[in-house]
Amino acid sequence: MDPFPDDVRQFLEGNIDCLEQLETLRILESDPTRQWKATAIAREVQASPEAMAAHLAALHARGLILLQGREANASCQYGPRTPELERAVARLLELYQQRPVTMIRMVYDRAGAALKTFADAFRLRKKEE
Repeated sequence: MDPFPDDVRQFLEGNIDCLEQLETLRILESDPTRQWKATAIAREVQASPEAMAAHLAALHARGLILLQGREANASCQYGPRTPELERAVARLLELYQQRPVTMIRMVYDRAGAALKTFADAFRLRKKEE
């Protein structure tokens, strides 16, 4: 099967940090007029309320969702800030529906690479003698 298109890969790498964020977008986009409480969306994606608050804040900061309130009292709704973002999310979610395993692998590979970079920053190097 063909690799994911570059535009989708770049959008994913620049906007989705983890599977919970991808799933949140998928759920919100499936009913764009519905407002979700942060606690309800956390249950749907099986994330802690604290983690969901961080995910929603990140998605909102990237212009992908609407967010009102804070933390557990927050409510969210699908609402990309620009038509370009809306098209990019639609394309991402279309490919997620068509090739979920490949998309999930890409998300986990991205998260793993970020973790490795972080860990490498703390690795002590032996002094050359």
